[in-house]
Amino acid sequence: MNDSADMLSPSFDLPAGLVPAWEKHFPGRFQYELDELRSRKIEPEVDVERLKAGRLVLILDWPLDGDTTLRLRAVYPDAFPHLRPQVFLLAGLEPPPVRHRSPMEGNLCLLGRDTGQWKPSWSLHKLLAEQLEDTVRGTGEEDPQGEPAEYWWNVLNRSGSFCLVDSAWDLGSARQGTLYLRFVSHVTHGIPADAHFPIVRALVAEVRAEDGAVIHRWESPLPPELANAKRTAIVPWVRVDETILPEPEFARQVERLRQDHDWLQQSKPWTVQPGIAANVCAIVHPSELNVGETGLGWILLVVYGHQKAFRPRKGRKKGKKPLRLTTLPVYRAGLQDTGYRVPAVTLLRSNRVLVAGLGAIGGPIAIELARNQCGVLHLLEQDVVEPGNTVRWPLGTSAWGRLKPEALDRFLTENYPATDIRLHRHTMGQVEETGAGRGDNDVLDRVMSEVDLVIDATASFGVTRFLGERCRSAKVPLICAFATPSVEGGAVVRHSGAGGCPTCLEYAWHRNEMEPPPGWEDDDALVQPPGCRERTFIGASYDLQELALQSVRLAVETFTGDRGGESIVQTLSFIDSNGERCPPQWRVDPLPKHPECRCST
Repeated sequence: MNDSADMLSPSFDLPAGLVPAWEKHFPGRFQYELDELRSRKIEPEVDVERLKAGRLVLILDWPLDGDTTLRLRAVYPDAFPHLRPQVFLLAGLEPPPVRHRSPMEGNLCLLGRDTGQWKPSWSLHKLLAEQLEDTVRGTGEEDPQGEPAEYWWNVLNRSGSFCLVDSAWDLGSARQGTLYLRFVSHVTHGIPADAHFPIVRALVAEVRAEDGAVIHRWESPLPPELANAKRTAIVPWVRVDETILPEPEFARQVERLRQDHDWLQQSKPWTVQPGIAANVCAIVHPSELNVGETGLGWILLVVYGHQKAFRPRKGRKKGKKPLRLTTLPVYRAGLQDTGYRVPAVTLLRSNRVLVAGLGAIGGPIAIELARNQCGVLHLLEQDVVEPGNTVRWPLGTSAWGRLKPEALDRFLTENYPATDIRLHRHTMGQVEETGAGRGDNDVLDRVMSEVDLVIDATASFGVTRFLGERCRSAKVPLICAFATPSVEGGAVVRHSGAGGCPTCLEYAWHRNEMEPPPGWEDDDALVQPPGCRERTFIGASYDLQELALQSVRLAVETFTGDRGGESIVQTLSFIDSNGERCPPQWRVDPLPKHPECRCST
């Protein structure tokens, strides 16, 4: 922001008709903002050039108390007054506050991040009068959240580069040592090699103390790109006792940090990609993780440029290639880190699930289980992904022509590496008369002893009954998910050894002891697309995923033991009592053993 005198004008001396763009939606609001400031005898300066573009930027002096006046810049967003002005501290406090302020730009956190904390009726004057002093003094009530230092370091480089660490690491008494990085780099085509740092993705494979003793090794799952990374680099690290935030004079700060620690000066440049080298060092410092909780923060400082820039100059050669500075963003990717947001992850990690049928319901079930770090995921299917069925299948054109289990395996392995994927390319009921072949029992005999839950998404009652018998024999719960032919509804059913089986459910429906999902026997709703050997239902993924997501919820509930011994039927309806389309509605019924079913004897 240029605040020179030729671009700024006192608010009372503006060209006629020059107003912010939001003024046309809220006539008189601009004048109201200025009048509110004048009520405190504050005459702000207006950035005329920005106002010509429809944006309001004010420079003002705000008397904090009798001895202190703050120089502020207020930038009104286009969405004002729905969203708050952003206020920057330019001068007036030395040293400037550390909390609630961007260390690079001076942006003040006058309110919490929740936009609901700002009221459209508030003016800039009210915002400053209510919040400014508490913000810069560190007094008053605060949102119960920490301010991790790594956020500010990571925003310095958002090119796609990163380095992975684990929040569970504890350095003990070690004060310095080396990091063994494994990394991959991606060539940036069309960009001068000495102008931009290439995309580098790395992990700290080992943390070593000064004497070379290994303190930590990476033990968490990794995406294939990094799990198979062969290139390595050795980076020196030091540990400091004070939190470090980036400064506006970033280059001087980096130079000072490197000079303050002799150990960091042993860092040697290493080739990132042909023609480009980098000299990297790491600083470990205290970082606030949560309110009242401090952990280790990691800063990876990077000096980079053409390889020749790191060579000593000889003679009087001119035109030495420049060196540049950046950071390698640090992301936390340990088991604790990737499961922090979803407590169910801890539960699913220790369980093994078979998903039979990988269509429009089974495919999303598999993805959700892997996303939530199911320990072992068995996938049973033999169907092929075709262009026509990708309209409701979770993967798109990249999967065409692939077997569904293989397409999912590739996607899940690349994106959710914490889950061990095991494939079973088989169609239940298929008979192979030539060669060794594998029958249904051959497949299930091996799988049933290796799973804690079976999810049937085949939408085939014959397969469901067969899986029900095998699960009951193995004392493994079975969850079935299916939509009706018209997709007016569907059901997610859990069968347990103590409750009713799939045949019990059919008895209950046929004996009118339980209301089936709407459209249950509406076979006229089925269609046969060109080239497809079977009829199929007409339904969209946004409806079918209701059944997939509920299946995963029921799986988690089953693993927690919450009513896990009961058979239950969760019936979904998309139509109301008048037959009109409505938001998803669920009904839950117990499923006891039916007296006419042989499972009750």
